Amino acid sequence: MPEINFPEREEKILEFWKKNKIFEKSIENRSKDNSVSFYDGPPFVTGVPHYGHLLGSIAKDIIPRYLTMKGKRVRRVWGWDCHGLPIENKVEQKLGLKGRRDIEKIGLLKFINECKDYVSQTSAEWNWYIDHIGRWVDMDNAYRTMDLSYMESVIWAFKKLYDQNLIYKGMRISLFCPRCSTPISNFEIAMDNSYADREDTAITIKFKVISSEFLNKYGLKKPCYLLAWTTTPWSCISVMGLAIGESFKYQIIETKNECYIIAKSTIEKTMEGLEYKTIIDLTGKNIIGLNYEHVFNYYNNRIKDFKTYPADYVSEQDGTGIVTINGAFGEVDMASSEQYGLPIIVNVDEEGKFTSEVKICQGIYVKEAEKLIIDDLIARNLLFKKEKIIHSYPFCYRCETPLIYRAQESWFIDIQKVKEKLLNNNQNIHWVPEHFKNGRFAEGIKTAPDWCISRTRYWATAMPVWECDKCDNREVFGSIIDIETRSKQKVKDLHRPFIDEIIFDCSKCDGKMMRVKEVLDCWLDSGSMPYAERHYPFENKEDFEKSFPADYISEYTGQVRAWFYVLHVLSTVLFDSNCFKNVVVSGVIMGTDGRKMSKSFHNYPDPRKLIEEHGGDALRLYLMGSPTMAGQDMNMSEQGVKEQVKKINLIYWNCYNYFKIFADFNGFDPKKELDNSTHNLLDLWILSRANRFLKSFTNFLDDYHIPESVRLVPEFLDDLSRWYIRRNRDRLKAGNKKALSVLYRVLVLFTKTVAPLIPFLSEDIYKDLVNDKESVHLEDWPKFEEKLIDDKLEEKIVIVRNISALALAERAKLAIKVRQPLSELKIKNETIKYDQELLDLIREEVNVKEIVFDDNIEEEVWLNPKITTALKQEGLLREIIRNIQEMRKLAGFKPGDSIVISYSASENYELLIERNKSIILKETLGKSLDATNSRGSGFDLEKEIEFEKDKLWFGIKKA
Repeated sequence: MPEINFPEREEKILEFWKKNKIFEKSIENRSKDNSVSFYDGPPFVTGVPHYGHLLGSIAKDIIPRYLTMKGKRVRRVWGWDCHGLPIENKVEQKLGLKGRRDIEKIGLLKFINECKDYVSQTSAEWNWYIDHIGRWVDMDNAYRTMDLSYMESVIWAFKKLYDQNLIYKGMRISLFCPRCSTPISNFEIAMDNSYADREDTAITIKFKVISSEFLNKYGLKKPCYLLAWTTTPWSCISVMGLAIGESFKYQIIETKNECYIIAKSTIEKTMEGLEYKTIIDLTGKNIIGLNYEHVFNYYNNRIKDFKTYPADYVSEQDGTGIVTINGAFGEVDMASSEQYGLPIIVNVDEEGKFTSEVKICQGIYVKEAEKLIIDDLIARNLLFKKEKIIHSYPFCYRCETPLIYRAQESWFIDIQKVKEKLLNNNQNIHWVPEHFKNGRFAEGIKTAPDWCISRTRYWATAMPVWECDKCDNREVFGSIIDIETRSKQKVKDLHRPFIDEIIFDCSKCDGKMMRVKEVLDCWLDSGSMPYAERHYPFENKEDFEKSFPADYISEYTGQVRAWFYVLHVLSTVLFDSNCFKNVVVSGVIMGTDGRKMSKSFHNYPDPRKLIEEHGGDALRLYLMGSPTMAGQDMNMSEQGVKEQVKKINLIYWNCYNYFKIFADFNGFDPKKELDNSTHNLLDLWILSRANRFLKSFTNFLDDYHIPESVRLVPEFLDDLSRWYIRRNRDRLKAGNKKALSVLYRVLVLFTKTVAPLIPFLSEDIYKDLVNDKESVHLEDWPKFEEKLIDDKLEEKIVIVRNISALALAERAKLAIKVRQPLSELKIKNETIKYDQELLDLIREEVNVKEIVFDDNIEEEVWLNPKITTALKQEGLLREIIRNIQEMRKLAGFKPGDSIVISYSASENYELLIERNKSIILKETLGKSLDATNSRGSGFDLEKEIEFEKDKLWFGIKKA
């Protein structure tokens, strides 16, 4: 077969698609009344695509292609996520800015204009990658979350939620980035698991007990301390209480100079290397309400007494069984603070630095302040222990700064009010893999906190809220026209600082209505995509309502608690509906070494080079058939992509090429000579297998099980190439119309079936097989013929192949080549004893003269290894024919070319050749076969072959 360069051929197919607008036709040819909808999550405009993007894009392409062939009209529009920290960080790097203060120094207008300029320059490489992985999507008319129309739909959604009392302003704990000076959503961190192991200092602090009644009761003369453990030493300054486990067992223990209260289960670890004795056993109830003295006196005027309180989050395994309560810097701490009426002291500013009242470390970043705090505690004998710990710690997903939990006044969507609806609507969604439905997604809903939707940043949709600078009046707007009508000013842009300039009179006092400083979380943009990209409800109302909820979406596992979640929340609260009907969740592609892909690790093949070398079809097959399409993580492997070329693309091409060679050689025209009637066993079998393949492939894609459909492809190609074509070579070579017709029908059916999966090669082959059709991708999905599926015949062929495999394995053990005929094969299994056609298949495959059934043999098969003189000569004849055929290929002869053969051999071999001259000429398309002593005289190819210490020479040339 001629060598095939798949990437080169894919380039030609790309040119064909674009020149003839095949993608556009695939949509326009389908009725608007028979449409399905697909939502495409917008990637950030930063950078170039990586394997994760390519994985998602291919998954987003296969199903729409499939549905299109099934007659559906599938709108596919690209989108760009233009707002948020990713863009701001890139612009800060460009301008050499280090944080919010620098932004405000250069001026908000300059910064916003730089952001606009940055997102307008999307990388042209995206188009190259999307084209070369064979994805069809409209990138020319992509929606952008920064467009005024898109943003207007976002503020419409905000107003709808606000009117339903689902948005409130309040003090809550959020993850906070000191460098970006903004809260970060929990699901933003969970999305890409932005946690990393980090070494930190944990300390055990001594809080002096001052309850005289308690001290007297237990006769404690020495100073007595509650030992409290914390992994954030900097937060101890504003601790407002200590939490204990009410049911825990505690002890008062005594050392030389002091007494300590500590959980019994933690004593051994905490007191390691120290001498002590137990004074008395206590329970948590005995120490509830115990008064103690704070280690810092900055906030003594904010609370009457510092006490211990029961809490269910205290651990008996970690620390000392006593933990600090600081409502400003922990979620559970805030809950306890609210429960017990403790003050919440936010003494850390938006850059993560202590505020002015903390004299010991005023203006110092919290982590840097820890040394000062610890040294001070040591100096005052209030530090019991300092240790290093390794724990999982959250980092900013964009600037990689360690985050802190910090209380702040923010705007929230009240998720608690709608959790039941969210869980109920989830039951209407078909999840693939299924375990995500009631697993990660449902559990994420159950444990979800209220959604912090405000950000103290700049480049985002401005929050459409105005508040009076003198009274408590607040006005919220859900459209541009509403803002313009109320303010009597023109709205040109919903970004800061433009929208901030709209100021108007308060309706309740003589104050001025000023827009609040916050902007909206960019995840509100992403979650608004279904309606915002159509500018609903201001335009395209009917189009949106027809397309909602989406029939299909797909993203990787990180989006289960991110994009999928926000889509679901917003669709539930706005439309009382799930947002999508079917969702495919893929896993994460790791580097070749199992680590996260990183240029610094050099642990992944360059995506562009890989596609240029192996082709887009090969990458599609590799990724879509991989465990990652079942929601599992996997390591990237270029070898895995190469294998798709070898195991699928090359075999597919060779099957087609084999048909083409012998159809052309025999002048077979399927349009005029197609013969659908056949009784040949292998013809009926391959037609059954082809229709079963189509039926199974269809069922899997109908159920959105992509990898299962992919795995059918190599199995069927193996059947087609290794059994049907190989066992039918003589019929095909001779131009048997029934055999050529069956192979043609099967190739056409297979090509249509795999078109959504292997779009380039299927197009390439289809254009030649069916040259009166413009494109396979404009064809209707084939219908399987149930009447052609023969279960019993397929089962019998499985038996035939199994027996043949066992017999060939036995040949290998005996070191006897398959071309050497043997006299006898014994078979134990009598299932096919009386089916002569099946026995003939085994006889030909194994190359034996006779098959005998014998249930007395020990193994399933037995081969007679004795080779008679006649059998040996027959084997030699086959070797000679094989070698001449191999020489034809090496010489580049076409299948129909006649050749002249010359040879030189010993007397015995000459006799064998002359006796079987007619057979050799027929098998090799030889015109003449003559012995000669003159070598090298004008032959196209010469070859010397060694047979059992004897040598034969052959020379061939075109006749």
